[in-house]
Amino acid sequence: MRLGSLPSMTRRVGLLGGTFDPPHLGHLVVAECARVELGLDEVRLLVAGDPYQKSTTSSSAHRVAMVRAAVAEDVHLSVDARELDREGPTYTADTLEALSAEEPDTEWYFVLGEDAAAGLSTWHRVEEAFARATFVVVTRPGDQAPDDTLLPAAIVHLEIPQLEVSSTQLRERFAAGRATRYLVPPAVDSYVRSNDLYLSRDGDRG
Repeated sequence: MRLGSLPSMTRRVGLLGGTFDPPHLGHLVVAECARVELGLDEVRLLVAGDPYQKSTTSSSAHRVAMVRAAVAEDVHLSVDARELDREGPTYTADTLEALSAEEPDTEWYFVLGEDAAAGLSTWHRVEEAFARATFVVVTRPGDQAPDDTLLPAAIVHLEIPQLEVSSTQLRERFAAGRATRYLVPPAVDSYVRSNDLYLSRDGDRG
């Protein structure tokens, strides 16, 4: 058999979207659990541009830089910043359409939390998004998974270890000068502090 006639191997790639303001260990735990337990070749952290259902504090340049710092030492994680180049609100359907066109042999898995899953029915062109990717809803021990009958299509549930950390809480901790080490990757902690992110308007933390 000639090499050129060999069938192409389908890659399985996860997409973990978010504003990542800042990225923290919880994000990395989700990415790693998805990669290992779903048998993915790679997980890409998809940095949101202008998410119409969320707001951001830091500039897009800072958010991308923090995510790059967070995944720099993990060969299985990468950063996709394409949504930052798109004008106007960010829609998952548009991103999945572009990715499917660029990498037609890739099988996509879109990973999101329970809170985001609860609002899936309000997403713009959500049926198109479901047609292009398998949606994976992250749950935690003891939490009740979303009712699949209330969602636009079948989803996969992925239970991960409980880790109480959020970007909102971290911004508050940085602003107040409280401990953040071991809640974010060391490179992210260093980046935030060296760039004076999350300062109050008078220039002080807290």
